[in-house]
Amino acid sequence: MLPTDELVRKLRRYVNESIPTGGSAADTSFSENDVTDILTDADSIYAAAAQGWRLKAASSPSTAGQVKKYSIGQETYEKTTASDYASYCLEMAKMYDGMAEKADTAAGSRILTVRRPDVT
Repeated sequence: MLPTDELVRKLRRYVNESIPTGGSAADTSFSENDVTDILTDADSIYAAAAQGWRLKAASSPSTAGQVKKYSIGQETYEKTTASDYASYCLEMAKMYDGMAEKADTAAGSRILTVRRPDVT
C-alpha cells in the first residue's frame, strides 16, 4: 500500500500512537519510518493496524507497569504486567485482522456463470 499523510494519521490513530501536540514521532512507539514500512508492507489499513498492534505486543516488556488501578483511600496502586499489555495488544491485532479479512472479501466482485446470449 502506498503511504499517504492520511493513511499515516489513520494508522497512528488505530494503534493509539498519535503524535502529541507540539511533539514528534519520537514521542510515540513508532517512528515515521516504522509507520511507512508497516503501511508499505500491508494490503489494507486494517492489516497495517493489526501488524502495528502485534509490534506493540512484542515490545510489551518495555511498556508494562502502567497504572491499572488507583485508590486514594488506603492508597492502593496496581500496575499492569507485560502479559496483560501483550494480551490486550494481541486482542486488538485479532480485531483488526478480522476487519481486514472482511474488507478483502467485500471489495471484489464475482462472476458465477457466463452464458452466451441466444441471438438469431
